[in-house]
Amino acid sequence: MAIRGPDAASVLPMTLLFSLGFFCARFVLDRLLYKPLAVYLFTSKASKLMNDEARQAKIVKFSESTWKLTYYASVQAWVLLIIKQEPWSLDTLQYFDGWPNQPIPSSLRLFYMCQCGFYIYSIFALIAWETRRKDFAVMMSHHVVTSVLIGYSFLTGMAMSCNST
Repeated sequence: MAIRGPDAASVLPMTLLFSLGFFCARFVLDRLLYKPLAVYLFTSKASKLMNDEARQAKIVKFSESTWKLTYYASVQAWVLLIIKQEPWSLDTLQYFDGWPNQPIPSSLRLFYMCQCGFYIYSIFALIAWETRRKDFAVMMSHHVVTSVLIGYSFLTGMAMSCNST
């Protein structure tokens, strides 16, 4: 069902809370796990041939890539747990049954807010945190468009059909 009334007012704060949570999780994991692991891996005998600038670039890239691996692997496992419990997950004919008044299960609702929160976090991380790469404009537009599409599909009740990917 499309989100209206008091429910709609609770979506944005929860989404922004997820964004803040992702910032905190990334900060903690970066400092306590990813960077120490990268330093350990890139101070071996084989990497002694690298200069300090190249080693530092590898450490930063490793940290960014490990964060993305952690996030996407976790989210993939979570969404599989959610949709395996839903009767419409394997039957595409059920995607639009009762639309636009389909009830959205609370687990899927939470997942949507999490996803939208991640892409909102990603907009700010891309600007302030991550290494600026030559595809910056493409990635920024991807994060903005994805945030809008996730939010719009959720608010208009298209959760079942949009969650199938």
